[in-house]
Amino acid sequence: MSFVEIPFDLQQFVQTAVSSGAFQSESEVLAEGLRLLQRREQLRREVNEGISQLERGEGVDGEEVFRRLDARAVQIAQKAGASDA
Repeated sequence: MSFVEIPFDLQQFVQTAVSSGAFQSESEVLAEGLRLLQRREQLRREVNEGISQLERGEGVDGEEVFRRLDARAVQIAQKAGASDA
């Protein structure tokens, strides 16, 4: 098992998270923090890829996006109505 030193300014936060019952241990708090950091980095990569796609002219017009969303909402509503019958 690794030993991790928690910076003083975060120790109280971690202790409060455990004592409140939100987490079972300090390790769980740190693991959740790392998962969030991992998700943030993934999101950053995806946003950068989206920007690159737009710069290459691979974007979809906003009106087209809403048209597709509306069509999809109609499909979902129709399926829901068919399953209720």
